[in-house]
Amino acid sequence: MGIIKSAFIKRTTILDRYILIQFLGPFLLAVGGFVVIGIVDILFTLVDMFVNSGVPLLVVMRLLVYKIPAIMVLFFPMAVLFSVMLLLVRMAKDNEVTVLRCSGLNAIRFLTPLLLLCVLVSLMSFVTNEAIVPWANRVSDTLIRRSIQKKPPPTVVNNVFFKEEGDRFFYIRKVDSKLGRMHDILIFERGSNFPRIITAKTAQWDKKTWTLQDGMIQELTPEGDLDFSSRFFQTKIHVSRDVQSFYTKKKTAKEMDSTELREQIDVLDKGGVNTSRLKVEYHMKQSVPAACFVFGILGAAFCLRFVKSGKDWWGVITAIILVVLLVGFFFFIMALFRSMGRKGVLPPFLAAWMPNMLYGLPGLGLIWNECYRR
Repeated sequence: MGIIKSAFIKRTTILDRYILIQFLGPFLLAVGGFVVIGIVDILFTLVDMFVNSGVPLLVVMRLLVYKIPAIMVLFFPMAVLFSVMLLLVRMAKDNEVTVLRCSGLNAIRFLTPLLLLCVLVSLMSFVTNEAIVPWANRVSDTLIRRSIQKKPPPTVVNNVFFKEEGDRFFYIRKVDSKLGRMHDILIFERGSNFPRIITAKTAQWDKKTWTLQDGMIQELTPEGDLDFSSRFFQTKIHVSRDVQSFYTKKKTAKEMDSTELREQIDVLDKGGVNTSRLKVEYHMKQSVPAACFVFGILGAAFCLRFVKSGKDWWGVITAIILVVLLVGFFFFIMALFRSMGRKGVLPPFLAAWMPNMLYGLPGLGLIWNECYRR
């Protein structure tokens, strides 16, 4: 620990350490405050479960704790914005900004460590969203099923049509995952006009090989008449994926990290399933943490533009009002672009990253103008 502290002191200046210390206090306070605000709505629901549904207090407290990481990720950008603006307004009020500029320092010099801190918060938000939030959501969902709804976690769903890679379609009425057995199988193999139809009462699967039992194969003419029909006691077919990938209930996007979500998107793409919704969620797993850096840019830009000195209270009020309005509009356009991406109107990447671009690029331009216009 002493070695790390010594290396940190050698590689940073007094100004850098001052910015760090002055940023951390408000940031931690803001995170705590926003988390308290964020859990109020959840708290009402959990208290109602405890009082009216007889859910044990320990379960209620665990559910509350599991919800905190997701709330923190959502409010990290707001905490960054609050901390950056509070720090720069206070420095302007105490004439520290004026002193630094009069000593020959460009504003970009004391903004650089501040923006680097915003990048670190973005990375922390990303790691939290990747490692902690999916785990907490999975545990929370399981706890709700077991302790509140009194239902075991579902693992297999039945009566679902699905498409394999290529032109083969499946319907299976029931799957027994313990015995590796399927019941009432219907397979369509698409031809030029009418499909080839295979039915079987039961089937066993071994990874990508299915053994169909007690079934029938039917082939149709181009006019739709029966051309060939044959019964079989047992036959084997090969598929491109394990049956579990079709029937095991998928985690929601919130319960997966980026790697798991990317793998699921690839699997569904091969099966011909529309994955626009999942692709938008995949890109938002990076764009939402990056909003911490964007909000830091926004706060720094407005403080430099409107707060010139310690007596410039109208500038402070103007900066705060504009930032509050723009933050509200940011979440509106985030929801708008997210919906447009899910519908396929916009590419998923643009749908997730467009709000950050619309705010971050003008913010950087404003900072550059304020630092180098003279």
